[in-house]
Amino acid sequence: MPIHFTFSPSLVAIYLNQNQIDFLKNNLIRSELINVFFEKIQLLFRGMPCCINYFEQDFLSTYDFLKPISATDERSFLYEILQILPESTSGDPDIDEVFFAYIPGIYPFLDSKLTKELQSRHIKYLSQYSYSENLPLGIVPYFLSREFLLEVPGNHAGSVHDFLLKNINHFDTEIFYVPPDLRQYRLNFSLSDHRSIQFSERMYETKKDMEYSEVSSFLLDKPDMFRLGPSYIELEIIRACENSCTFCPRSFLPKDKDGGMLDTHLIKKIIAELASSFGLETTFCLGGLGEPLLHPSLPDILIELLNYKQLQEIIIETSLYPDINKLLEYLKTLDDGQKSKISFIINLTTIDPKKYQDIYNSQIPLDSILEKIHTLTQILPNVHLQFLKIQEVEEELDKYFDLFEHKQGFNIILQKYNSYAGLMPEKRVTNLTPIKREFCWHLARDIYINANGDVSICKQHHITQIGNLHATDLKTIWNSGQESFRNSIRGEHEKINAPCLQCDEWYTFNA
Repeated sequence: MPIHFTFSPSLVAIYLNQNQIDFLKNNLIRSELINVFFEKIQLLFRGMPCCINYFEQDFLSTYDFLKPISATDERSFLYEILQILPESTSGDPDIDEVFFAYIPGIYPFLDSKLTKELQSRHIKYLSQYSYSENLPLGIVPYFLSREFLLEVPGNHAGSVHDFLLKNINHFDTEIFYVPPDLRQYRLNFSLSDHRSIQFSERMYETKKDMEYSEVSSFLLDKPDMFRLGPSYIELEIIRACENSCTFCPRSFLPKDKDGGMLDTHLIKKIIAELASSFGLETTFCLGGLGEPLLHPSLPDILIELLNYKQLQEIIIETSLYPDINKLLEYLKTLDDGQKSKISFIINLTTIDPKKYQDIYNSQIPLDSILEKIHTLTQILPNVHLQFLKIQEVEEELDKYFDLFEHKQGFNIILQKYNSYAGLMPEKRVTNLTPIKREFCWHLARDIYINANGDVSICKQHHITQIGNLHATDLKTIWNSGQESFRNSIRGEHEKINAPCLQCDEWYTFNA
């Protein structure tokens, strides 16, 4: 006897992370973006139950079709969804047709046509999990089956999508590909951070009913709207180092700027202008052409950076040879939340004592560095070791990983060699540069601040400056880099006042 049942979504589940919940509570998301999202939901999934893990009464009064579900994390939320899914009507114990639309965020640019197409494919191929691999977050939902959710362990720490990707061969998965492929832009329309909100607002102001097929031309026509503000600021807090590393551009540049230092007054200015002019999530890197641990006021600088409300992370790039006792005492005073914001990337490219002396030209023995690494890990949770992939140490890689990752549990960063657009001799082991040259991420998101307050056009080219923070505000300097980015995104690299066509760092992404 044939089996008859309806294979269609049973409900819509909208999960908001803590950022999105805070944005709603503080009215940081424009009501138009919220309204257009829920209008699309009601049209696409007419009459279907719609659940959300947000239960502010004013919000629920406005959107009275929403059913609130009390849950503080995604796994708990989806467990509650499991409890309210309807029973299967297939009549066959081996067939469970129940699935639902899952939306992790608020999607003002939810594409109705593409969502219908994805849902149709999910049904056609009897999928357990359907998603798009190349569409930006916020264009289409996920479609999840009950069968899939029941397989997610209760103690799984990551997202359900992470679980799917790690176990993708175990499920009937439909991967939805739609041209053009804009993954290189790292777009996000789920209103999950300040950048996503600001960019979505700009798009909405340009065209309220913009479809995905129009996004590419929008980016090329209005690149300044994509380049909202810096997400990664590299602070060369001091131009000094006692090593003379064979892979460091400082050894190949004039020494007339050596000894310069950024003071806490300028750091305060930068943070204040970041907050007032941009308000975006930002990562700070203390690095550049110097050893940041030599700065006499490093703890004071960290205090100022930790006070920035939109701080993502502070990265300290160091060879770890200076005395760190004063720094360690300061780090011990931080609470766990502050400690989690500070990451050390320790430049350690060899575990051979003789090679260490040759490559770093250091007066400090390797054993001393290893001892300091161990001491640091007793205080901070985020200590990473960086191995530079250069010809001199290529044969050490397996031994390096075995010692530090397998036996000691360190996170190892494999860093590509950077010749600084031909400034230094070529030492690459392999060339991973993409065949097609896209726009430069460093022109799009980074600011490099020299120890004298100069802002370089990028860290690859210290000759061309676009301003000095002692004389000019951060927003003016940022805007002076817009033309270079416009040329980059439009493929006119030869017009940029930097050796872009000799550089292979354009595709690397910091934050």
